[in-house]
Amino acid sequence: AEMQIEDGPKLVLLCQTLGGYQTLCQLITAARRRAKKGQYRCLHEDFPDNAAGLCCLLCQTSPTNETDIRWLKQVFLDRLWLALELHRGPDDEQVLADLQQQSIDHGLPLVAAGDVHMHVRRRRALQDVLTAIRHHCTVAEAGWRLFPNGEHHLRIRQALAAIYPPEALAESLRIAARCRFSLDELRYTYPRELVPEGHTPTRWLRHLVEQGATWRWPDGVPDKARSQIEYELSLIADLHYESYFLTVHDLVRFARSRSILCQGRGSAANSIVCFALGVTEIDPARMTLLF
Repeated sequence: AEMQIEDGPKLVLLCQTLGGYQTLCQLITAARRRAKKGQYRCLHEDFPDNAAGLCCLLCQTSPTNETDIRWLKQVFLDRLWLALELHRGPDDEQVLADLQQQSIDHGLPLVAAGDVHMHVRRRRALQDVLTAIRHHCTVAEAGWRLFPNGEHHLRIRQALAAIYPPEALAESLRIAARCRFSLDELRYTYPRELVPEGHTPTRWLRHLVEQGATWRWPDGVPDKARSQIEYELSLIADLHYESYFLTVHDLVRFARSRSILCQGRGSAANSIVCFALGVTEIDPARMTLLF
């Protein structure tokens, strides 16, 4: 994620680990909630004392005063780099010289960065349209908001090697080697507030279903219904869907307490667990529909 800190530098944050991804999500959430929809406000105090699991690239357009640098070093320790972005502009040589000097002055490694906005050069026209839409103007009116050339695309190594110092390119590989986080690591975790202390979602769902079964069948649960309850609870547990059923039960309980009309629909009508919980009003034990 790229974010501009209010009254501070612009940063690119990269996830090394699952913990880094979680920290980044928290930062984005805090910044978005503070502003109008479609905007954000990122503050220095949003960052934890040690943003473990995150790598940080300091963008070259940022002010690089000593206060910012000291703060960034405190937060990111040895996970802080100066981003060198070259796009064959008329001032590339000066940009390179300035960043190399800043790298020496601040004791920060320099890394080649692409600031990529399109995968191939021919997407430049679409990129310009998107920029104009974002600024609520036509492409003809966008002016300086558009890139001066089409270099903000994924470039082959030979093209990069022609304009970037070898050590800056090598540093990008070292960062890539540190970033081992994969989206495959993510698993949704339901909130705990639906389950009383001392219970698991599995046990609490069974408790509510048994309560509901006594209410639905005051003279005793029929064998077919009991068999269906056990089958459904077993399948729900295998799929880890207990919290979902608890959420729906909570919504229905609230709605009924306020005399708000609600009704389970679709495949929910085939579930005897939903019937016992009061989510639906049709007894699936009297049918042979697929749960």
